[in-house]
Amino acid sequence: MTVQGEDGFAATYREARGKFIEAAQAAGLAVESRVHPERGRDGEELAMDVVRDGHPNAPAVLLVTSACHGIEGYCGSGVQVAALRDASWRARARERGVAVVYLHALNPWGVIKNG
Repeated sequence: MTVQGEDGFAATYREARGKFIEAAQAAGLAVESRVHPERGRDGEELAMDVVRDGHPNAPAVLLVTSACHGIEGYCGSGVQVAALRDASWRARARERGVAVVYLHALNPWGVIKNG
């Protein structure tokens, strides 16, 4: 996978989440959102978004997370967006029997708090 440019990276949680969802949908993948009970500091919805790419019974699964601790959420989100936009990388994973699960903003409140 090659990350080209900075257009996958974001300066705000809302922007990062939007780019992640847009990249997943453009790849034809469903997004499952687990909404946080609290709103962000600017009133935005906070959620942990999950996307699965690959066969449901794939013999191997790669879990790609972002924002476990919050502060690294912007960088991790950018990497996830780049991976979702890279059709060649995604195809190679599937060909090798690997399903990829993207877990965006494991800790959405931490992203907002540290952003």
